[in-house]
Order: sequence, then structure tokens, then C-alpha cells
Amino acid sequence: MNRHLLFPLALLVVTGCSSPPNQVVPFRDGVLRAVTYVQATDYCSARNATPKWLGRAPAESGVLFQCIAD
Repeated sequence: MNRHLLFPLALLVVTGCSSPPNQVVPFRDGVLRAVTYVQATDYCSARNATPKWLGRAPAESGVLFQCIAD
């Protein structure tokens, strides 16, 4: 493999691994976690629901919420 290709490839891998997650993940008992309030609102809106805010996620890693049907 060309040595000039390895550096940009390695740089791409490093920068890709350091980006924050941009997704909603199940947390526990129907509670979901999102990185931002906007992501949580968009997630619930796509399901025709309203977010119910439950507070900050542990280690301030986002927000906890549930989607409540309209």
C-alpha cells in the first residue's frame, strides 16, 4: 500500500472515532437517552409523540426522556 495513502486513512479513522454519538439509545425501563434536547424532540416527533423530560443522564452524557403518545 502506498505510504502517502496511510496517513490520511489513519487520520480519518482517528477523527471518526472521536466524534460524539448522534443517536437516541434505550437507557432503562422505557427511558431513552439522547445527546441533546433537539435530538430527543426530533425522535419523538418522528413517532407522533411528545417528549417527557426526566432529567440529565448520568455523567451529564445527555438527557433522559420518554415519548408520550399524543
